Amino acid sequence: MKIALQMYSVRDAVKDEETLFAALEKVRKMGYEGVEFAGCFGADPEKLRDRLKELGLTAVGCHEALRSMEAGDIDQLLAFYQKVGVKNFVCSFAPTAAPAEVEHLCGYMSMVKEKAEKLGMKTGYHNHYHEFKEMDGVKPIDKISACCPLELDTYWSFVAGEDTGAFIRQNRERIGLLHLKDGSRDGHPCAIGEGEADIRAVLEAARDMGAEWVIVENDNPVPDGFSDVARSMDTLKTKFADFL
Repeated sequence: MKIALQMYSVRDAVKDEETLFAALEKVRKMGYEGVEFAGCFGADPEKLRDRLKELGLTAVGCHEALRSMEAGDIDQLLAFYQKVGVKNFVCSFAPTAAPAEVEHLCGYMSMVKEKAEKLGMKTGYHNHYHEFKEMDGVKPIDKISACCPLELDTYWSFVAGEDTGAFIRQNRERIGLLHLKDGSRDGHPCAIGEGEADIRAVLEAARDMGAEWVIVENDNPVPDGFSDVARSMDTLKTKFADFL
């Protein structure tokens, strides 16, 4: 498996194209082989694509919230990320507290999936814990994964009370990407190896499903993004080297 980084983890150091390019270089030097964008900070798409190639980084994916997708021009957004060379266009967050919200999300992502496939991209949905809360005996995550591949955030599924390893194996056909994340049971993320999530079980399940990538992320890095994701990579190289 190859390790990518969700760039949201180092957002404290990125403000514009110049600082984004500098951050990508630092991330590559840490050993990450791919990145997932959480915004591109005004970067020119062709320049960004070329910089990724120079560094030997793969643009595994990008995150856009449902709200931002609907507020802008989805065709322009997809075209931008296609120019960058992004492989997976992922919805990072959507409200799912009511059946109507879930139905709206599924309909919208079905439309986006069709558009993205025409441009050679795949789509995904990145969960938090709220998608695992049952409504009328049905979990939103099950409805979502029926219309759009999951980018399973393995930490938030853990917080939701799931056996994440078992969930991966049971839903392997519905999972496109995996977020590798650690933290406490009560919802406080941390660097890999510093929390309560069973990282080894997740990596074993990822290997069993034939995952090409796992994507490291920390929503709240301490003391800063680069220090945090460097510790995560060090842990992966030392304690989990048999998966790399």
